[in-house]
Amino acid sequence: MPHLHTQSDQAAAPGTPRVSVVIPCYNQARFLPEAVASVVAQTFTDWEIIIVDDGSPDDTATVAQRLIAAHPDRRIRLIRQENRGLAEARNAGIRAARAPYILPLDADDIIEPEMLAQTVAALDARPGVGFVYTDVRRFGAENNVLRTLPYSLERLRFENLMMPATLFRREAWEQVGGFQAFSPIQGYEDREFWVSLADAGWQGWHIPQPLLRYRRAEGSMLSQARRHDLELRAKIFLRHPRLYEPDVLAWARRVLSSEWSVNGALRSPWHRLLAYLGYVALIRRHHPPLLLPTIVHPFFWRLPIRWQGRLRALARLARLQR
Repeated sequence: MPHLHTQSDQAAAPGTPRVSVVIPCYNQARFLPEAVASVVAQTFTDWEIIIVDDGSPDDTATVAQRLIAAHPDRRIRLIRQENRGLAEARNAGIRAARAPYILPLDADDIIEPEMLAQTVAALDARPGVGFVYTDVRRFGAENNVLRTLPYSLERLRFENLMMPATLFRREAWEQVGGFQAFSPIQGYEDREFWVSLADAGWQGWHIPQPLLRYRRAEGSMLSQARRHDLELRAKIFLRHPRLYEPDVLAWARRVLSSEWSVNGALRSPWHRLLAYLGYVALIRRHHPPLLLPTIVHPFFWRLPIRWQGRLRALARLARLQR
């Protein structure tokens, strides 16, 4: 399918927007109106939306064109392309973007009305900051607030601090070559991108307010990626050797070696256990505050999402009762 562009910029205010909101969409047309509505409702109005139909088998293009027609005074465009995966869908939208600030927004997520106003102000005030993220309100199969932590490169090396809906500078995206996809097993493209920005010298900034609503659903791309968490971590480590100790890189090379993995996946439960125990030892040595979650997460992630939410609620209650 060739690239097709459908625009509704004629009635929009002239000039370059400050923010380009890039919404990749693959088989999620049913959620797209909510995502677009959350951008339209922003108190900060100098934005454009670029919807990327990544070869979706559903009616994404029809829904997008209907949304464009419903907002003739807004700068909303549609790009259609053959299916190339999430990383390249984001990159395609950013290449078409006109703004210096970029917000990737998954089609099934929603931003609160103050999201752009607060994150833009944070970037404007801090030239050395390349990306700004917020706390998160989970909804759908799990309902609670994720209180993320202030930016720390030391923590980011081993733990993802932000969701995809993080505002960043286009120049930072250009500097690192955009989002990079892993193959044959895909996932963690956004995590690798944040590490790339940090590796290039950019700082992050945290706004301690839940300005993003993140939909939780069984069978999501993230849930699938977490089944190969160790392999994907190893790939990130090897792409950024300056950020990691020699023993971390040695572990990553072992995990991805032909002796341990085939087609990017660990060969057996035995190899997975060895990789897991090795990673726990690395965290104990290099970042002890993450030791408990590192031990628990592989078992926690295999639970149904509703049970994950219940366990998080119990953990919060236990903390309050201490």
